[in-house]
Amino acid sequence: MRMLRNLLIVISCVFGALLLFIALSVLPINRYDYTQQKFYSAMTRQLDALQPTSLPSAEGFSVGFAKVKLTPAQRTATAGYGNRKGKLYSSIHDSLYVRAMVVQHAAMRVAIVSADLLIIPPTVTALLEKELPAVGFSLDNTYLGATHTHNSIGNWGEGATAFLYGAYNDSIVHFIADQIKEAVRQASRNVLPAQIAVAQIPMGKAVGNRLNKAGEVDSLMHIIEIKRSDSTKLLLMNYAAHATCLYSRNLEISRDYPGALVDALEKRGYHFAMFMAGAVGSHGCRPPAYGWSCLDWMTDQIVNRFEDRKNELTTLSGTALTMYRVPLILPEPQAKISEDWKIRPWLFRKAFGEYPVFLTALRMGDVVMLGTPCDYSGELTSSLYTKARENQVRVMVTSFNGGYIGYITPDKYYDYDHYETRLMNWYGPGSGSYMTAYLEKLLGTAVVSD
Repeated sequence: MRMLRNLLIVISCVFGALLLFIALSVLPINRYDYTQQKFYSAMTRQLDALQPTSLPSAEGFSVGFAKVKLTPAQRTATAGYGNRKGKLYSSIHDSLYVRAMVVQHAAMRVAIVSADLLIIPPTVTALLEKELPAVGFSLDNTYLGATHTHNSIGNWGEGATAFLYGAYNDSIVHFIADQIKEAVRQASRNVLPAQIAVAQIPMGKAVGNRLNKAGEVDSLMHIIEIKRSDSTKLLLMNYAAHATCLYSRNLEISRDYPGALVDALEKRGYHFAMFMAGAVGSHGCRPPAYGWSCLDWMTDQIVNRFEDRKNELTTLSGTALTMYRVPLILPEPQAKISEDWKIRPWLFRKAFGEYPVFLTALRMGDVVMLGTPCDYSGELTSSLYTKARENQVRVMVTSFNGGYIGYITPDKYYDYDHYETRLMNWYGPGSGSYMTAYLEKLLGTAVVSD
């Protein structure tokens, strides 16, 4: 009887502790109208107060470029698939790089950076804020992005991220920041006058909606082609298909299809090519088979389509060059554990840390690049394209601009039982509409900057 009584006491204590933990760590989802919330009003005031910038007219643009190796000297964890749980890479299939272009007009210059990483880690961004001035730049004139390969280096995150992508290693964070700085420094030192042409080419066959097979697809390949006065030709491409050709069991370092793509373009007459992940939320590549053959298939699809429609490249209109970096005001996080329940904000912050996040906009002539700190859904870009057409500009959306807030997906999918909407939608109902509304507003501000 005494043993039974002791057992019941233990069970009661464990059950009580569990109930206490649940009470302290779990809450119902708050299904509010975001337009009635304080964070919405604060973000509106901030964007309304943003002043368009203007610069004296000058002759055209000048552009510099650089590529710096990002392959680590020591074995690291890989970042991309959580089920690897920090496993070290097995070998190097193809090298990683940071690629940068510096665009200059009159007194204004902007660096555009894309790294062969899953994201630009917030820990790296925090370091860049301190160290970019050493090479003559700052985060206010450095437009960050990533290729979103899922077979790149980890060890750059803290908390839960460290469990998924390898324990935080300060030397890796400094290494990534140093290589970004070096790419920007080199690009800024070889700036030459340039002619710029742009195009938006549909590439429907290579991308599909992985959240809803019948859903909308952003199939546009965005292209910026640069011909410099020394006859060097540069290319920037942006596309919405996730770089997930390789399986999670593959532990080889690789740039995935974006790497194969830029290599192919550099063999076809371009001295330098770079790729930036677009609105990859909800969007995946659609090859006949995954694995290494997927890299070749995606590359062939994109390169052949581009070659067939090169005549659609048109000269960049206008000489505006300006960049905005606006703090993104967010509600309390609502990371879900089920359809109607979330973990409390304090626990989420404890798990993932707190870093400032921003929306970025870079206007170059009649092209506006919009940077987001998330996997921004390709289903949300149609209203941005409409807004751009109304203002006679072209818009290009990029993800992973130096912060990370999970997946931003259309509101209608909020209750879908899917990885993107259940596990990775961290900021509650309306986050898709909220983010898109302020990207439209930022686009409007950038358009009137001349």
